[in-house]
Amino acid sequence: MSAKKKESTWKQLRYALRQVWDADRLLLPFTLFKNSIEQIFYVFFFVYLTKYIFNCIEHNIAYSKLVTFLAVACFGHVCIHFICGWYETYRKIKMPEVYRHIFHRVMDISDSLTLSDYESPEFYDRYVRALDRCAEQAIDLSIRTGVYIGNVGATIMSLVIVVMVDPVLLVFMIIPMAVSLYFGKKNGQCNYDREKAITRDKRTADYVKRVYYEKKYASEIRLFDINSIMLDKQEQAVEKMGEVSLSYRMRSAFYSFLMKGSYSVLAGIAAYFYVAARVKSGDVTDLSSYVAMISAMAFSTDQLKHAVENRIYLTNESRLFKNLKDFLETDRVKDEGKRDIGEIRSIELKDVSFTYPGAKTSTIRGVSFLWHKGEKLAIVGYNGAGKTTLIKLLMGLYPVTSGKILVNGVDIGEIDDDAYRKRFGTVFQDLQVFAMPLVENVLMRRPSDEADYEMARRALADAQFDVSHPGLVKGLDTIVSREFDEEGFIPSGGQAQKIAIARVFAQQPDMVILDEPSSALDPLAEYNMYNNMMRLSEGRGVVFISHRLSSARMADKIFMMKDGSVVEQGSHEELMAQGGHYYEMFMLQAENYQESLPEEMLRGAEAFYE
Repeated sequence: MSAKKKESTWKQLRYALRQVWDADRLLLPFTLFKNSIEQIFYVFFFVYLTKYIFNCIEHNIAYSKLVTFLAVACFGHVCIHFICGWYETYRKIKMPEVYRHIFHRVMDISDSLTLSDYESPEFYDRYVRALDRCAEQAIDLSIRTGVYIGNVGATIMSLVIVVMVDPVLLVFMIIPMAVSLYFGKKNGQCNYDREKAITRDKRTADYVKRVYYEKKYASEIRLFDINSIMLDKQEQAVEKMGEVSLSYRMRSAFYSFLMKGSYSVLAGIAAYFYVAARVKSGDVTDLSSYVAMISAMAFSTDQLKHAVENRIYLTNESRLFKNLKDFLETDRVKDEGKRDIGEIRSIELKDVSFTYPGAKTSTIRGVSFLWHKGEKLAIVGYNGAGKTTLIKLLMGLYPVTSGKILVNGVDIGEIDDDAYRKRFGTVFQDLQVFAMPLVENVLMRRPSDEADYEMARRALADAQFDVSHPGLVKGLDTIVSREFDEEGFIPSGGQAQKIAIARVFAQQPDMVILDEPSSALDPLAEYNMYNNMMRLSEGRGVVFISHRLSSARMADKIFMMKDGSVVEQGSHEELMAQGGHYYEMFMLQAENYQESLPEEMLRGAEAFYE
């Protein structure tokens, strides 16, 4: 192993241990002390004590002296067990704090990832490897580090005792150590490569499990015959994992055989033959020491074996922890030097284009426009025109492929992401509600006083959500889900949209973005929602996407998109006068309303269009 690779291994190990240290200042030293002193004490108890007992017997040392020595040794053994018990209790108490520390760090920086990261299967593979058992792994590394230190210390002490009896016995320990270190390294690399190779198939199997676990898939699973497809995906993934794992496990078994075999043959059988030959030749003057050393060497070689195994474990697991380190540290560096520009006054797109990672064609092509605070803009167009992608570019959720986005004249890449996005109130078409109280779903934080409850109540009313609904058995404290509470409230699609819209009303942002916020609402509810939204967003910038072009009439300017480009722009009257794409789509929708709506809803819809 090169010096650079060794330095990298210990660097990652230090980083992992620091996570435990930062979570709790006592847990790390306690872990290292307990696991190292435990191994070192066992050298005294099983090696030196054995030699001492045989010497006392052979040289007729006073029995009282032997008993006193044994009493001290046993007392030490009891103390070690007491420390171990105390440590296990303390570790179990503090383990959640380590998990919380690492998990919170991950959550704090995960929202700085661009959405394009999530478009990459390779990113998901790295992400899973980085986060899998990260807290448990940090504790495991600290435990193994303590054990490794103890193994090394115990091995050195054992070697000193062995040398005092017969230096030749070192041969039967050093050679197995060299053999084990070489093949153990290969075995560790083999296991690391296996985990890396099966990541994608493991994720596939977990995905199938998630499909059958999560409620959002339940309807489709029951309505359509996709069980065979899902089961085939899982079987193929499991089968492929088995095939890939088999070749790695065969090699791993071979390396393990060579590792353990070297100890059995050299440190066991060969050592016995050597001692027997010395005794037969008459060279041995202190037979009791040799007899003790045969037993002691079994313990010593076991310590040596574990030292090698733990060294290999630390090397390989530190590599896995490096994935987490890179994930945490890279994004932190990326945010350095960025600034909060304060209130958003304008956002300008200059010849912006965007291509999804791995895609051959651009989703957004050369889009330019200027949006001032206070202006109401509508983005309309055909399905797949790139409307939602354009909105996400505006918010900095994707990095542009070419062109520029300027916020108050400053390049969006120079602006602090968190501070910038907090200036937006947003409702996406793929909105989510969470398994937490309704008031928290609106405020997106815990309420601190009655004023917060009143704010949430008012925001829900503005979004036309019925706060007196009988399903809200605990009022605003009702959990929006029954996954964890039998008295929870399950919202319809329209109610979920209203909850998401209420978040915007409660947030009071600089800019409001609405991506199909009314798709689950009827025309009358949509009309009232937009009226409320425009009234309460007075003085703020508003951009909204809607397939119902009637909504676009409320906008100061309309952008008609097709194939990723803005093909028409202007007011409703200007676009209707052009007789182009907007005109055709508007007239088609108006005709469909007249043909399909009931008479009482038609009157409301006609009022909306007029």
